[in-house]
Amino acid sequence: MLIVLCLSHTMSEIDSTKKVYLIVHGQRQLVEPVKEKLADKFRRENMQAASLDKAGEVGDYVAMLWPPIAAKEIVVSQITGTGGSGGQGMGAWSSINQRELFRLSL
Repeated sequence: MLIVLCLSHTMSEIDSTKKVYLIVHGQRQLVEPVKEKLADKFRRENMQAASLDKAGEVGDYVAMLWPPIAAKEIVVSQITGTGGSGGQGMGAWSSINQRELFRLSL
């Protein structure tokens, strides 16, 4: 009998040395719970609040609460490109392209 376990390849490809930008839509009370949820995949010292003035670099990660008003999950994406016009964020993040990797329940 052959048993095949299908594991998400994206989880195993996480580079824990990269920065993780946290987008909590002004809900600062959720910063620590988000960090706790991400701590087994990323280093806490690499987690920082996202800024509208400066976006991350290609290869960095974004962890965003979703939906913005009544968050139920954390959407983790990787930055795949910068300087374009296809981004969906605000401020500096509007020029960032991302690829969703996985979601975690909040």
